[in-house]
Amino acid sequence: MRYYVLPIILILFLFAGCGEKTDQLDMLSDENTLVSGTVAMPDSLNFYIDYNTLSIQIASLLYEPLCERDPDTLDIRGVLAKEWKISEDKLTYTFHLNDNARWADGSPVTTDDVLFTYNTIMNPDNLTGLFRMGFEQDFNEVVATDSKTVVFKAKKKRWTAFIEAFTLFVLPKKEFEGKDFNKYFNLMLPPGSGPYIMEDVKTDRYVLLKKRDNYWGKMLPYRQGFYNFQKIKYKFLSDDNIRFEALKKGDIDVTEVNIAATWVEYTESNPPKQIKNNWLIPKKVWNYKPYGFQAFYFNLRRPIFQDIRVRKALALLLNVDLINEKIMFNQYQALRSYFPGYFNNDKDLPLLGFDPDQARMLLAEAGWDRVDTDGVLLNKENKRFEIEFTYSSQSLEKHLTIFKEECEKVGVKVNLALIAPSSIRKKVFTDYDYDMIWISWGGTLFPGIEDLWRSTYADEPNTNNIAGYKNPDVDALLDIYLEEFDIKKRIALMKEIDSILTRDIPTILLWSAPYTRLMYWNKFGMEPKILKKYVDEDSIFSDWWIEKEKLSALKNAVKAGNTLVPEPISIYYDASLEPQK
Repeated sequence: MRYYVLPIILILFLFAGCGEKTDQLDMLSDENTLVSGTVAMPDSLNFYIDYNTLSIQIASLLYEPLCERDPDTLDIRGVLAKEWKISEDKLTYTFHLNDNARWADGSPVTTDDVLFTYNTIMNPDNLTGLFRMGFEQDFNEVVATDSKTVVFKAKKKRWTAFIEAFTLFVLPKKEFEGKDFNKYFNLMLPPGSGPYIMEDVKTDRYVLLKKRDNYWGKMLPYRQGFYNFQKIKYKFLSDDNIRFEALKKGDIDVTEVNIAATWVEYTESNPPKQIKNNWLIPKKVWNYKPYGFQAFYFNLRRPIFQDIRVRKALALLLNVDLINEKIMFNQYQALRSYFPGYFNNDKDLPLLGFDPDQARMLLAEAGWDRVDTDGVLLNKENKRFEIEFTYSSQSLEKHLTIFKEECEKVGVKVNLALIAPSSIRKKVFTDYDYDMIWISWGGTLFPGIEDLWRSTYADEPNTNNIAGYKNPDVDALLDIYLEEFDIKKRIALMKEIDSILTRDIPTILLWSAPYTRLMYWNKFGMEPKILKKYVDEDSIFSDWWIEKEKLSALKNAVKAGNTLVPEPISIYYDASLEPQK
């Protein structure tokens, strides 16, 4: 991660002006451009070598995959491919390209482009290891039988391989061939087959995309009514205070709100007039987008954590309610599930809660039944219960301090060890040199999960099974899960795995906010649910539009200082996501 110091001239620009109303009206006048406030610019916009939120979002507007998922049903539908077939043995995936698919210059998309993309990923000289590792594991080869037919031949019968094949974003060979893939495309990306092209880039300031008039995909029935903005501008404002001042001023149109304190200030404790007058709209959207879990990981390779009574005791010493109240403004809920997005944080699973008395009892049963002169628990070998908690961000210290203090009340000595983010990969993932650590995982629609929990990865360096978790029952379920192409059956298997994990307590599950928090100027048209069923806020760029009547009403209200009609803050995709009464 890079850190940026904004130039003084930019800060002055955001706050200076000849009058607030005039500035806002000027900024709100553009009927064709969406301006999004986002975090610091990544090292590269080439998502194949720098896989980050922004590079993925831009790639989805410039380039296209063979197929995609319907955001409401999850059915597969063709994009560059018009047809596809899975062989009976589920080892061969054949895709027939759409004859109408075109690059920005009007030339056809062919299997030469698909093979070029695959070979670019597989080239060891390119920094594409994240993608190359998956293809090496899953496929023997990718071949073209003609200019419109490409065949992926898998090593094993796994649905993950099929998803990997059809989600491949295809690059135009003519634009990328013969150039240094690691350096040439860090800032400007060439046109692809998607609805937008890059028009301008200013390092650490903005990226500007422009809609293509000759986008071939507008003929597809599920592209009708989408990609409505003539231009999309991503402005980099990594400092939260500056970003929200820019939002209030109208310098940006929309931003996600990731910090609970900011949300509470703007919606409850000290809302600005833009919010009070409903010029700016805050929305908390509940849908079924995939989200992952975060947890305090135990290093199960350490003897001290191999007793489940010890792990359960430490879990009982995490006072989530207190942390939520004192630090997170009651914006979060305690996690019960390792797949919270799938099972709505499955209420059938146990929630251990905070219980120091039970923790003391469990620790005594596990042999930690005496204390030394410092009040630290001892076992029969006179070994002190003293552990190190590794973390890499100063902002986590407030939460960890509460956990540390509760642990020490029962005789568990916790030493907090702050390390540089750059050291995490080697210390935790390669060397497994830690006792406990805070880890957050992002969510995916169809999680592979094998890399997190497979026993064979427990002692293999540089895998995601950092806990060192081993359970033959989970391994057996994973074997079935990875070969099951039926989604409903896979979800049932995930539920079984979830139940075993929560019973074994390889981590202390933390909390989540199962919604998306947005703030945007009241000029956009959108579906009543704000976001579709399975998508996140990135769908704003493809699904929303500027509604002229709303824009006119907004400008009149700002000019006169009037209030617009209020809207509900909370939006639920369906009744099952609403709070139980």
